[in-house]
Amino acid sequence: MCKKLRRISFTLGRYEVIPNPTPQEQADMEKLSKERNGYFHCWVEDVDTSKDIPCIKTMALVEDCSDGKVYMVDYQYIKFEEAQL
Repeated sequence: MCKKLRRISFTLGRYEVIPNPTPQEQADMEKLSKERNGYFHCWVEDVDTSKDIPCIKTMALVEDCSDGKVYMVDYQYIKFEEAQL
């Protein structure tokens, strides 16, 4: 049985402003902050080990509708386009 996927808009994250970025840094910032359209699949848990004490973060598993790639995105970077019925 197939469930109906919810349409979303999302970005891959947020970038820190880098003064006088190199062309590669500029391209990376644009890729990260580009607004994309896609489909929400489910919530997943990810272990964040970037700090001294690991913590579990809730992430969204989303599909980019332009190329079909699947990303794990922090919940604060997605916006649901339609309400779930």
